[in-house]
Amino acid sequence: MFPGHVNQLKAADIKKVIHVFGQFITLRLGSLTLDLRPVLELIHKDCLPAHPDLIGHRVPDLLVIMMNPGSSRPLDPNYQPQQMTQPQDFDPFGERTPTRPDNTQYQVMRIMLARGFGHARVLNLSDLRETKSPIFIQRFQELETHPDGSAHSLFSPVRSAERKVRMGQDTPIPLLVGWGRHPGLLPLAHQCLATLPQERIIGVEIPGSPGLYAHPSPMLQKAKEAWVNAILEKMPIPAQ
Repeated sequence: MFPGHVNQLKAADIKKVIHVFGQFITLRLGSLTLDLRPVLELIHKDCLPAHPDLIGHRVPDLLVIMMNPGSSRPLDPNYQPQQMTQPQDFDPFGERTPTRPDNTQYQVMRIMLARGFGHARVLNLSDLRETKSPIFIQRFQELETHPDGSAHSLFSPVRSAERKVRMGQDTPIPLLVGWGRHPGLLPLAHQCLATLPQERIIGVEIPGSPGLYAHPSPMLQKAKEAWVNAILEKMPIPAQ
C-alpha cells in the first residue's frame, strides 16, 4: 500500500517506483503495414526480473484493457520493432523495451500503488498505434474489411492462443476495463467482452451504453480523481 491518497501523487514521483516496458511489432500484411504495440507492462522496481524480456513470463497482479496504445512509444527513438508477416508468429514472451508512459498509464499506476500490486499488464481492444481516436476508429473499421485485418486486435480469433498466454492462462486476475464511450468502439468491445470472465471485470460503466466503460484519464482533473476513487471502491484488496 502507499501512504496518503494516490490521487495526490505526481507523475514524477510515481515513475520513480514503477517502470514501463512495451512490446512493439510491425506487421506486414501484403500491401498493409500495421504499427502495433501488443502489450505494455507496468512493473514496480521491486518486482523487476534480471532482464526486462522476462517480464512476459510473469503472471501479472492486474490485467488492464483499454482502447489502443495511443501515443505510446519506445524511449529509444532509434528502436526498431520486430518485423512480422503473420499474427500467429506474435510471441507473448518477446522483447520488452523501455517505453514512455502517458497520463492514462499513470492512472493505472495509482490503482497499483493503492492496492499494492507489483505488476499490471496493459492490453487493448486494438494494438494499432494511432494517437487520434477518430482516425483510429476509422482505421480499424477499414481493416475489418481486409481478409487478415482483424489481426490488429488481440481479441480476434486468429490471436486466441497468444491472448490466453498474455492474460495469465486462466489465472483469476482482476480485469480493469476502460476503453471510453465512443459508440464506434462497440464492435471491438463486444468482441473483447465475449472472451472475458464477467465476474472479474472492474470498470465504470457508461449509463445507457452497455459494453462501454469510462476512460481512466478524462480531461478534467476532478473526473480523473473520481475515476480512481470509483475503481478503488470496486477493486478488492489483495490477501496478504
